[in-house]
Amino acid sequence: MQTIGKFFLALLLLFLSYFTQAQTSDEQAIEQAAIDYMESYYNSDQPQMERAVHHEVAKRHIVEREGFQLVKNMGYTELVSLTKLDGKKWALKKDQPLRVDVKILDIDGNIASIKASTNQYDFYDYMHVAKINGEWKIINVLWDTKKID
Repeated sequence: MQTIGKFFLALLLLFLSYFTQAQTSDEQAIEQAAIDYMESYYNSDQPQMERAVHHEVAKRHIVEREGFQLVKNMGYTELVSLTKLDGKKWALKKDQPLRVDVKILDIDGNIASIKASTNQYDFYDYMHVAKINGEWKIINVLWDTKKID
């Protein structure tokens, strides 16, 4: 009976080890998608943006025009094309290297929600990320400017 108990304990530990490793691997891949997304603007790196986002990505921002608010949309083509611009031109701290801050808010199966920002730009992004064909890709982005106190 003791042998069976040890076997089940070992099996449980093996399962927990695998689950923890898979979770860590997913967390790293989710974080890397956000880093690739943010760095691609700064470094004007089109392949890096293509690696980060899904072809059906939607990026949205609420803008105020003449006293009312609108939702501005951007898709894959515009996102990827913007990486051709010199992203460092708009950097806030040109004397400092880019630092990307990623906070994973939730992971549930093959979907995740994250918040990302940098030390170089005055905006932050909330992102929905999905694991598609084994790769974590950004599907939705909702962004706004940082509030300055």
